[in-house]
Amino acid sequence: MAAGKKYTGTGMPTHYECSLHGLLAKDHEPQLRTRLEALCGDTEAAHRELHHEISCIPCIETPIGPLRREDHVLRLRIELDPLGAEKSTSICLLGHPEPKSGRGASVRPIINAQVLSGSASQLLSLLGYKFSSEFVRKGYWFLYRNSMKVVVSQVYRLQEQGNVQSAVPVDPSGNWLVQIASDAMAQELVPRVCDQLEELRGLLEDYVELLVVDHAFLENKIPYS
Repeated sequence: MAAGKKYTGTGMPTHYECSLHGLLAKDHEPQLRTRLEALCGDTEAAHRELHHEISCIPCIETPIGPLRREDHVLRLRIELDPLGAEKSTSICLLGHPEPKSGRGASVRPIINAQVLSGSASQLLSLLGYKFSSEFVRKGYWFLYRNSMKVVVSQVYRLQEQGNVQSAVPVDPSGNWLVQIASDAMAQELVPRVCDQLEELRGLLEDYVELLVVDHAFLENKIPYS
């Protein structure tokens, strides 16, 4: 069975992630990368982004009603090396985002638990979860001010379940997704981090339009069929 980090105390602390998202045309990617190199260090500051994300949902469907909102998707995030082998694995839960808060970023609770040993898939099965969907994300990322991860990537779908070698682009036009996400933080730090994200958005506005995603698209709803 998988083993993860343990929390002590009377309850699990609540932390929040602040983020912005944008769509980048294929032809504009080199200019954005050059700008990020200037802001975050140099040409050696870029890190490879290659991970396989598997979404899992409860095996037993909660009847329609208020309690269904308490059902959550659990995301198994597997970082891969260039050959497709697993480097690290974590289980992530993203809570419901703040609805139209007026902040300059999307804000939602986040719990991320690193799997230290054993099978994460077996652990999720024992917790009563089953496979729902998956994708692979390829690209690169920069760290801004040691606290904000700027990910520039493309999303791939798997033609064969679980086989990352069967991945093909979701967008054949070659566009890129840009995501800026903060480290998880206590609630009282959210306003300051939103201000920092707004500042970074201004520094990149000539290259990509970064937006606050409508909270309805970030809802952690179970895709029961």
